[in-house]
Order: sequence, then structure tokens, then C-alpha cells
Amino acid sequence: MKLIKLKQEKLVEEKAVMGLVTAKIEYAVEEAKGRLEYTGPKLNPELWHQILSFFRWTYKEHQSECQVRLYVNVKLGRWAAWAFPQAARTGMTARELPVQETEEKARERFKVWESEPSDDWLYFGTVHHHCSASAFQSSTDEQNEWNQDGLHITVGRMDQERHDLHARFYLAGNGYEPDLGSFWQIEPDLADRIPKGLHHHLASYQMAEKVVKDFPDVWRENLVEAVQEYRSSLPIRRWEEDEFRVPMMTRVDEALEDIHHQCSAMSVGEGEWMADLQHLAGNEVAQVILAACIKNQVTPESLLHGLSQSMLELG
Repeated sequence: MKLIKLKQEKLVEEKAVMGLVTAKIEYAVEEAKGRLEYTGPKLNPELWHQILSFFRWTYKEHQSECQVRLYVNVKLGRWAAWAFPQAARTGMTARELPVQETEEKARERFKVWESEPSDDWLYFGTVHHHCSASAFQSSTDEQNEWNQDGLHITVGRMDQERHDLHARFYLAGNGYEPDLGSFWQIEPDLADRIPKGLHHHLASYQMAEKVVKDFPDVWRENLVEAVQEYRSSLPIRRWEEDEFRVPMMTRVDEALEDIHHQCSAMSVGEGEWMADLQHLAGNEVAQVILAACIKNQVTPESLLHGLSQSMLELG
């Protein structure tokens, strides 16, 4: 796996002569090369398709993201997954609830895993989905994952017969581009007939397939209806110069998450708000109005109210 994100951006060298001088030099790390090899157990296809079946269920029933945590047990040579209590109907946000796992719940989890309670299970990654949107690492995902060692996968296009995948691997804050062929169980005879350099693409293709599997009922129970607050108007804020230094795709990502979240709270489906977005993008007058609202920090409701007041005064 190739190193793609470096945690350490600066190196500091300090030197002191007691009672005379202190010196400090900071080096900016502009480039670093590194590789990581995964030699642990493979993901069981049945487990993986249980996860995706759960994701499709949450998308259909709750129109929101969800996530599972991944655990690996080197002694048993296998992976396991668990959906801890989390908020439902959150749009494009997966949010676990701050609920402490009881001993009874922990035993239930180990029972599903067909394992005795053991510290040999290492929390080593996450999987979450992006509803019907494509799979990518959002800025929120990156903030959540960089300090969590292990494999992190986003699944997209939950409404399609073939899903979309984006994976990354973190260790000690450094990010790597994972070779999914190292994690996925490719049939031995097929693996022997395909060059190793193509195993990642083969694994990605097989993992993106829609295969229906039963998943633990407790995962359904752990999806808790979230209490949503409906905001009827656009937030008023002042745009700071520094905000425009944030990369465009990061701003797009955060805007889409916000739209999906708020529309979900209003029971507005993705297809409906996407149609409105396409209409807005193709309507020059609507874009002029929206730009004027942002520039002058007013909402369309405020404009209509002001026009009504003016008409009343003229009348």
C-alpha cells in the first residue's frame, strides 16, 4: 500500500548550551515515501454482503447513512462487524450515539460473532455508505478516520445493482492507498490466473456486487430515530476571506451533506431536491436572486416580506 497522506508535516531540531544559547530549527516535510503491507486475515464475503444488505435496508427505510465498525481477530483469523446504536434519518451523516455498551450487550455481540468474550478482537476500521451518492472520502470522514487505525471504506450508489466503493487505510495518522486484493477473499484458482497487480480491481468489482444476505436483527434495533430540527430559512452568515481558501470539492462535499441532512429532516427525498438543484443551476434569474441574498445576508423569505410591506405602504 502506497503512502498518500503524511501526518508529520514538520520536524523540529533543538540545541542548547546551558546558560548561553538555545536554538530551534523547524524543517518542513514536503515529500515522504513509504509503503505498508497487510498480511492479516481476509474479509469474509458473507460478512461483507451482510454489511451491504444492512446499508441498503437503512437507505430504503430511513433515507440516511449508517456505519458499522470493523474488528479483526488474528488468533481466530477472521473479521467481524458491528452496528452500534446510531441515529436514523440523518441524511448524509452517520452518527453513533454516546451510549455505553453494557455487559449484556457486549455478550450479545460476541454471541453473534460466535466467539467467547475476548480482548483478541481489535477495532480496526469502519464502513459507511453515502446513500445514492457516489463513494468518496468527505472532509468529515477524513477528520474522523485519520486517528483511527485500520481500513475505512465508503460505499455509494446504494440504489443501484452495482455499488460504488472508496477505501483508505490509516496507521499512526498516516494515510495509505489500500490494495483491496490484500483484504478480500479471491478464489484461489481465479487469483492464480490474474496478475497480482489487478487483484485490487478484481476485489473492488466483486465487493461492489449486490448480494442479499440476512444481517443481525440487533443492527436494526440499534438504529434510533433522530430528533430533527427544521430550519425554515437560509442561515445568515458573513463570509470571511479565509473561507474561500478551502478547496472547492471540500465546500461542495459539506454543502451536499448539509442539504441532504436538512431535506431528510423535512422528509424530502434525494430525487426531489436534486431536481430542484438542477432547476436552480439552469435558471439564471434564480441564481441572480440567490447570489443577491448571499451578498446582502438576507433570505428569500425576507425579500418577499419586504416586498409585501412596500406594497402595503404604497396601497
